[in-house]
Amino acid sequence: MTFKLSKPDFHNSDQKKEDLQFGDNIIKKDLDTDIIAEANKNGTIYLDKDIDLNSDKAKEAISHEKSHLAQMDRGDLDYDDDYVYWKGKKYPRQEMNEGSKRLPWEKEAYSKTKKA
Repeated sequence: MTFKLSKPDFHNSDQKKEDLQFGDNIIKKDLDTDIIAEANKNGTIYLDKDIDLNSDKAKEAISHEKSHLAQMDRGDLDYDDDYVYWKGKKYPRQEMNEGSKRLPWEKEAYSKTKKA
């Protein structure tokens, strides 16, 4: 799951935890335009390489992505290239405005995001 200024993009990660660059499973990476951060199934969070790790923007994005990691950990949220799965329901990614605060997994994540 991603946190960005506009439509997020989902990516599967094959990054291993032992390859992490920062504490708290945060990896700085060149992300697509307008993507600030994204949560991965392996428990890592990518943070765009241009975002200062100590900035308010980074702290808010990481808080948001941690909500998605918790959703995945408890089994409520999953995704692949074609679908997002939320509490047993399948959502076609090509038919949704990803990142919309109206999507149930995003609504929950935004409500739990700590404002910096």
